[in-house]
Amino acid sequence: MKRLSAIGYRPGRIVVLFVLLISAPLTPVFAQSQDVVEDAAPAAIPGLVVAEDSAAVEFPDGITFTLDASTTDPIAELELMYRAPGLETFSVELPPFEEGTTDLTIEHPIDLRAGELPPGIDINYHWRITEDDGDIVETPEQTILWGDDRYTWTPLSGPNVTVYTYDADPAFQQEILDSAERTITSLAESYSVELEQPVRIWAYAGKDDLYGALAPNSEPWIAGAAYPGLHMIMAILPPGDHGEVKRVVSHEISHQVLHQATDNPFNSPPQWLDEGLATYWQESGRDRFYSYALEIAATGEVPPLRTLNGNFPYDRDGATAAYSFSLSAVMYILDTWGDEGMAKLLATFEEGITYEDAVQQGLGISFDELDRQWREDLIADAQQFGAAGSTRFGDDGGGASPWPSLGQGLALAAESLILGLVVLIAVIAGGISVLRARRRAHSDEDEEGELRWGEWPAGLEPSGVPENVHGQRGW
Repeated sequence: MKRLSAIGYRPGRIVVLFVLLISAPLTPVFAQSQDVVEDAAPAAIPGLVVAEDSAAVEFPDGITFTLDASTTDPIAELELMYRAPGLETFSVELPPFEEGTTDLTIEHPIDLRAGELPPGIDINYHWRITEDDGDIVETPEQTILWGDDRYTWTPLSGPNVTVYTYDADPAFQQEILDSAERTITSLAESYSVELEQPVRIWAYAGKDDLYGALAPNSEPWIAGAAYPGLHMIMAILPPGDHGEVKRVVSHEISHQVLHQATDNPFNSPPQWLDEGLATYWQESGRDRFYSYALEIAATGEVPPLRTLNGNFPYDRDGATAAYSFSLSAVMYILDTWGDEGMAKLLATFEEGITYEDAVQQGLGISFDELDRQWREDLIADAQQFGAAGSTRFGDDGGGASPWPSLGQGLALAAESLILGLVVLIAVIAGGISVLRARRRAHSDEDEEGELRWGEWPAGLEPSGVPENVHGQRGW
């Protein structure tokens, strides 16, 4: 088997065909062998007779694809092409076969244990056959759900989101869906940002359950992952934990909406804007971050805003400060320019322009001027109101620490390490691709866009736990 790569692209906005029943429970997933796709009556393809074209999920190992077909002319090349919906390029497998034959009986497994494609997404696939005379025939594209079939998942769908649970009562599942849909509606009404493709939320009841869905040797503190480029979230939402729903769902949905609304080949919003908005739209936990920002600002030590454009620090204090300052920067923009100003600012990022140009066009001032005004305003607020017990949102009673109670916190994943490895692998794969003039790819977003979050490693726990410190741009 050969596996080839092609890089140098960004996933475009391709509409996913998705059947949604508004607020109505559906048949449990995997209960009816939906992890197997069969083509009982394939359409007629000139020069190709297909007896079987199927795929079967073998979680957590991968997917086995089966093709039983015959052609009129001898076969020179056989390719299995697959991708997640929304990606422009395919991953390509070259299953072994007898060159020159006209009959194919192929059973080809794809190993997905390394996390190349996370469970919980659809996989579109088809076969491409090149004959000796250069003619190419392809089978129709089919779709299979690459999912965690250890559990019998029950989906609940709204206009934009489908929530999957296996150990939660209908009321709790509805609460998750309502929080997600409510956030999408609020963001659209406030800033005219739309969710163009539906999002899936897979709600795991506990850490051990989720860990079984992650790649082998994943860090034991990981407590979730999200993939904006694949429109999917995996989260630990223990049944009945209403606080986690308020904290996690709205925050993560904000990232999904902003990603879709600003997606372009050149740039993405700065981290402080993405995280600040996500924290602002949480339904709990915001006052703790606001108070923490005031506490630091009271010392006069407010960093320049552009230092928060990229990745946040990994240590507890640095991460907490980054999220707190990001929230306060978003609050300042909304207090000064209102929803209309924020909407205009967000609209500029879809054009892929620089941060300086985006701020100038969106807010009418330079980035440096925004930075100066925000820091002066935050320090003035800190001196006037102090930090202890300061509230703006009334959702958690304020308090100087953003860490709530022991054992519930989340910690930053090693984002830079993940991205660094992705870039290195991409460069190597790209070289191979050029030399072989072949194409196999998986989305930049499904790795670079992967967001992970988790608990603090044993022995490194803070005195409390973080309210919402997580990897990259998600919980």
